[in-house]
Amino acid sequence: MLQAGVPLLEVIENLKRGDESGQLGERFADLSRHLRQGGPLSQGLRDHFPEFPDYVVSLAALGENTGQLGKTLTDAADRMAADEALSSELRSALSYPMVLALVGGAIVFGMFVFVIPRFGALVDRSGADVPAISRFVIDTGIWVKAHWHFVILGGILSAFAFRWTFRTYGTSVIALLFRVPAVGTLLRQADFETWARTLGVALANGAQLLPALDLAAQTVRARDLAAQLAGVRRDVRAGADLDEAFATNVLSADPMLLDLMSTGRKSGTLDRMLILAADSYKSDIAALSKRLTAIAEPLAVLLVSSIVGLLVVAVVLAMTSLYDFDI
Repeated sequence: MLQAGVPLLEVIENLKRGDESGQLGERFADLSRHLRQGGPLSQGLRDHFPEFPDYVVSLAALGENTGQLGKTLTDAADRMAADEALSSELRSALSYPMVLALVGGAIVFGMFVFVIPRFGALVDRSGADVPAISRFVIDTGIWVKAHWHFVILGGILSAFAFRWTFRTYGTSVIALLFRVPAVGTLLRQADFETWARTLGVALANGAQLLPALDLAAQTVRARDLAAQLAGVRRDVRAGADLDEAFATNVLSADPMLLDLMSTGRKSGTLDRMLILAADSYKSDIAALSKRLTAIAEPLAVLLVSSIVGLLVVAVVLAMTSLYDFDI
């Protein structure tokens, strides 16, 4: 609407009327009061919409300074949509194996509670001497059946503990994920995608290179990459070209990204080349996440099948001891 010439306050009022009875409407009302008092939009977004990424506030401030607020906010919205699509892709790739593991755990829990204790009762009545693995499985099943509520409670508490750990030590957890084969590659590709897109959008809206590098660096989650990008900024500030500084400091620099940065620098289209590189990374991430999902499914099925098979073998061995015949 801003690009169509609608005044900013009128846009905010329209957004407020769209959700007058909800919390969002109240926040737009607060933002409207902030603007009527002469405050800048960027500060209002920071105060009343703290969940917005830092680049949204920075792009809003950039638009205020350059007189292109409509364009910068549109680009910020596109950037947030790209972020959400990328996050959805990553969640799909990382959560699917966890869902399969939970289903497998439920199957094993059901066997321990409803199946194995029945065989344990037969073995106990017969007094037969069963193999150690069978005795362990049967005793475990009897214990789980007797304390099933503690097992479920422990699972729920573990889920809450994991969630709390991720919220409290999220940076450390993510750092560990970067070391996991395949998963680390996926996350690093995502970092390059967000960095290149944010830098390209900032430059396209008139930001100087050094402030744009600062803004893009805020989107990176890998600690080692963040440190390397600090070296890129230092070299650029000293007079080096971006592609040369990137090649010198970023150990895992992609030749495709370097070539596009070099081409963009020489042709004066660095912003477009960076966004093009981000689109390429986005396609690579989608393909890699599909491969991870395709690999995770049979591995999870194999793991669950192996555990269930072990339980079945333990029960069969117990039954052969009970009836005193060999397989």
